[in-house]
Amino acid sequence: MHLRILLGVAMIALATAAPVSASAETIAPAKIRYCHGFGCKMRSPVVFSSGDMVQLKRILAAGRKSPEAERAAISKADQWYERKAGAQTGTSNDGAKDVYTLFTPLSEIDCVDETENTTTLLQLIDARGWLVHHRAGRPANRGFLIDGRYPHNTATIVEIKSGRAWVVDSWVRANAEPPDIMPLSEWKKRGGRAD
Repeated sequence: MHLRILLGVAMIALATAAPVSASAETIAPAKIRYCHGFGCKMRSPVVFSSGDMVQLKRILAAGRKSPEAERAAISKADQWYERKAGAQTGTSNDGAKDVYTLFTPLSEIDCVDETENTTTLLQLIDARGWLVHHRAGRPANRGFLIDGRYPHNTATIVEIKSGRAWVVDSWVRANAEPPDIMPLSEWKKRGGRAD
C-alpha cells in the first residue's frame, strides 16, 4: 500500500513539474585574467558565469552567415566582454587611446593591456568552437618612433577561407565601444600624426 502511495506521489510530481526546455543550454563558466594599469601591471581575475557564456555564444551565433557578419559579431562580443570585465575590474571608465603618465591610475588600459585582453577573448571563443569563419591570430604591432609613429599593438583574427589577417583594435575607443576591425595590411600603414 505504501509503495502505491509513493509511486502515485512520484507520478503526480513528475506530471506537474515544469517542463525542461529543449533549448536550455548549459555552458561551462570561464575565468580569465584581465590586464590593466599599463603593460599588464595588474592581472585581475574576471569570472564569466554559465549564463554569461550562453549570452556570449548567442552574440557570436549572429555572425555565422559570412566572414563580414562574423567580424561584426566579434565587435559586439568585444564590447560585451569589456562591459563585463570593466564592472569586475574597475576599468569601465577607461578612455580612448590612453597613454602612460607618471600618475596613471590602475583603472586605465593601454594598447598592451587591450591586446592581451582581446586576444584572451578571441582565444576563448575560438577554443569553444564559436568562430566559424575566423580563428584567433597572434598579436601584431606597428611603429618604431624613428618612423614617426608611436609603437602600438593589437589583437588579430585570421579569416579561414582567405588566410587574410584582420585587426581587432579596441585601444582606439573608450571601454565597451566598437573596436577598429580592418585588414592588418591597412592597419600597418596607419599610426602617423594624422590618424
